[in-house]
Amino acid sequence: MAPLRLFDNAFSPFAFKVRAALYEKGVPFEQHALRTAAEREELRRRNPRDEVPALEDGDTVVYDSTVICEYLEEKHPSPRLLPAEPAERARCRALELIADTQLDGCLFVMGLVKSSEELQRRFPEALVRAAATLAKHHANLERELAGRDHFAGKLSLADIAVYPHLRSAAFLGSRIGDEHPGLQAWMERMSARPSIRRATREMAQAFQEFRTDADPFFSRSRVHWRDHRVEWGVRFGLGRWLLDELDAGRAFFSPVP
Repeated sequence: MAPLRLFDNAFSPFAFKVRAALYEKGVPFEQHALRTAAEREELRRRNPRDEVPALEDGDTVVYDSTVICEYLEEKHPSPRLLPAEPAERARCRALELIADTQLDGCLFVMGLVKSSEELQRRFPEALVRAAATLAKHHANLERELAGRDHFAGKLSLADIAVYPHLRSAAFLGSRIGDEHPGLQAWMERMSARPSIRRATREMAQAFQEFRTDADPFFSRSRVHWRDHRVEWGVRFGLGRWLLDELDAGRAFFSPVP
């Protein structure tokens, strides 16, 4: 049987989620890292939305990190990454959705502004609003843990989806405060897992490549905005700027299939 083939860029938190799930399940796969903007055409042949990751399983192509993880859960059910009990499974999915939309949107805008002195000068309130939003998420995640080791009792996709965003937030200077000891301890437990350590190393390496490649897959000169990222860009005051970036061809949305 041919191995799975994963097309992604490890700098993406969605690639992180799929890789960590594969490592947890011990499923072998071939990695096809997309490092340059020129390789986007290769991605579009597998994902019409031009977003990483995409997974090939023989003649089957699956895209969107959540759909990929559920596909893996059905084909490789052990170890389980979705709770068996319906209420806990729904809760797990809700937390994964928060990570993939609200946390991702917040951290995307925060990273964009932090990397641009011009944006910091023009929109000084953007980082203040992003930091305040992230603080609310920290408090909510502390409540969701409620003293448990993981969000759904045992390790689940909720944990795997949340982790890369909080890791990125810490890198950007927004660490979890001492008022959230449960979330701090959760981060330590997650950071110790071999699957998470491996995915984190790959994310760090991809970040270094992004900084040094002449034509990186994720480009500061042409930024890919997707659904929830647009919402949080507008929430943080960048709406008019985003329209100007679209007019200038320095921003783009996912294509229509």
